[in-house]
Amino acid sequence: MQRTTPTITSLVIACILCLAITSCKKSFLETTPTTPSDLTIWSSYQNSNLFVNGMYADLPTDFLLFGTDPFDNWTDNQFPTFNWVNSLASIAPRNFNSTSSPVNSWWASSYAEIRKCNIVLKNAPEIPDATQEQKNRMVAEAKFFRGYWYSWLINFFGGVPIIQVPLDKSSGDTLNFARSSYDECVAFIQKDLSEAAAALPEEWMGGEAGRVTRGAALALKSEVELYASKWQDCVASCNAVFALNKYSLADYNTMFIPAGEINTEVIFDVAYDGKTRGHSAEVFLSPRVDPASNIAAGWGHVQPTQNLIDDYEFMDGKPATEPAHTEEPYNGRDKRFYASVLYNGSDWRGGKVWTFYDPAINVYSNNFDINFSHQGTQTGYYFHKYIDPTITPSETNYYGKPINGTNAVLFRLGELYLNFAEAQNELTGPDAEIYQKINALRQRGGLPALPTGLGQGELRSHIRHERRIELAFEGKRYFDIMRWKLGGQLLNRTLQGMKITGTPGHWNYQKVDAYNGKRVFNEAKDYLFPIPSTALDQNPKLQGNQNPGW
Repeated sequence: MQRTTPTITSLVIACILCLAITSCKKSFLETTPTTPSDLTIWSSYQNSNLFVNGMYADLPTDFLLFGTDPFDNWTDNQFPTFNWVNSLASIAPRNFNSTSSPVNSWWASSYAEIRKCNIVLKNAPEIPDATQEQKNRMVAEAKFFRGYWYSWLINFFGGVPIIQVPLDKSSGDTLNFARSSYDECVAFIQKDLSEAAAALPEEWMGGEAGRVTRGAALALKSEVELYASKWQDCVASCNAVFALNKYSLADYNTMFIPAGEINTEVIFDVAYDGKTRGHSAEVFLSPRVDPASNIAAGWGHVQPTQNLIDDYEFMDGKPATEPAHTEEPYNGRDKRFYASVLYNGSDWRGGKVWTFYDPAINVYSNNFDINFSHQGTQTGYYFHKYIDPTITPSETNYYGKPINGTNAVLFRLGELYLNFAEAQNELTGPDAEIYQKINALRQRGGLPALPTGLGQGELRSHIRHERRIELAFEGKRYFDIMRWKLGGQLLNRTLQGMKITGTPGHWNYQKVDAYNGKRVFNEAKDYLFPIPSTALDQNPKLQGNQNPGW
């Protein structure tokens, strides 16, 4: 496992240093001039390194995985119970415009992060006491992060302005840049990440362990290329990771909790220890009532959908629609189902999680909740992935000091297998390497190998299916739906749950529309978000260049 968080003391110092020279995240045009504190920061390698450490602290792990509104809430995999979060209040009904878009903040914050990268790129080569290797690696880290934040921008907005210098109002230089095309942005990101990969080590040693590595840069590069349909480039980047011979598949059941997060599969993650740095997954994701203590301390706020559950195969390779499995839908499923989802009758923390419907229940419970009257599950399911079973959910911890120490996995080998398989299939059609990668993931899940002799289209469907299952809840689904142009099919409908009635051994299963499950998607405009109105107003070179339909 690659640890990606320096010590908390370093992060605090780094954040103070960052604040000294970077602007508030209101607009990427709002910059501050060079101050005397710059001289202090770049006068030594130690101080400069603290500044770079601050960029690690800004990685959006709460938005991706652990916060009140994780990114998969925007998809058909899961959704929240709180009606005030962006995924339910804005994304589900698509009721925003260029002034109120929920990703307007990403435009501002991403350019603020890019400015930090540009500051490093300007100053790192001149650090007086740094070795050439230290300078090269610091530049490589900045190029990785610049590529990372530009990848978010192009995924949300399409082509954006490419800015390679730290904007400074006092310099007299222009603050306005024209919008580059999507392809130009992709090429720019590829160049940054190629150069970063060339200079970064395969592994950092000692106290530097956890910084971005060559594998991390190549993994991000492969993702950018996959999303851009640059199939040959994506295959090459994946093969470059495989050629490092540093990574292998690990235990899916423990990879996402502290007990097994130190493993051979993770390429890049953000480290939490639950002490100096923690998050609140055990509150947001845990069942409403803890079976061990019988206390309503978890919020069960984010819940898997029946739409996702239906995609988990059975170990005999049959789909959920197979009549032989409809009476016992939770027996003999893909092992990844049990590692990811709590369902009716799940063993959890020394007890059982019951999600069946009981109309007599009117107090806090885990049971199915048709109108959210007792804060139960609206889908019939809760999370298993990311929740540390050794931690008792506690609102005291949430409001006081978050204690969950599960790491945030950003890139891992299983994803690279899927990136390779999709790109290779689009490039050449089915071949043995594709089968080998996909079947390795299926074997880990206890599933039979794919049938041989599949055509390109058939294999494409299987690869997309495996991608959904393997990467469930990892923040990858939304951009997959966008690039596959399936928004109208998957996100313009009402998401479903499972209403279970009866008694143990005599359950009746009924798929129903989930409460607050309605989703809207306009094919004509919703594949991209609008350029924020503030950016258009402040930058004349952007005016008249809004995204279609906005």
